[in-house]
Amino acid sequence: MAFTKEYTASIVLNLDQVRQMQRAQRSVYDKGLVEQNTNALADALGNTLSILGSVFFKYTAYSLAAGIASILLGMVPNEKEALKDMVYNGYWEMGYLQDFLEDNQGRYDLIEVKFPFIEYETQGIRFITGKGVVTRVHSTSGGWMIL
Repeated sequence: MAFTKEYTASIVLNLDQVRQMQRAQRSVYDKGLVEQNTNALADALGNTLSILGSVFFKYTAYSLAAGIASILLGMVPNEKEALKDMVYNGYWEMGYLQDFLEDNQGRYDLIEVKFPFIEYETQGIRFITGKGVVTRVHSTSGGWMIL
């Protein structure tokens, strides 16, 4: 049985980190949840190491991949499908953050985003499950602005 909790939490990100976060979550979906290939997932996460701790609570690609395998072992098929849907939705919504930062390059260099998460407490892994809300932006000329 998986012990989970759902909550929101804020993360401060720059454009590169948004791209890494999106790539990592897409890799989790493709390699970890669809293919269920732990080694392929660990390899795919190798380019996103700097973001793993703040988003997923795991600091190495292999620990995240092994944790996901552990989560899936304890799930029935409809739970797996629900998790896949949530992880994919989180990945998809991250694209809008990338668009926002790309559209506002030269104006903002950082954003603070409040994300919805589901956390699997036993494995100590969480996933972004939906649309993040930008709560503040950091101007390239200095200072934070509340949105």
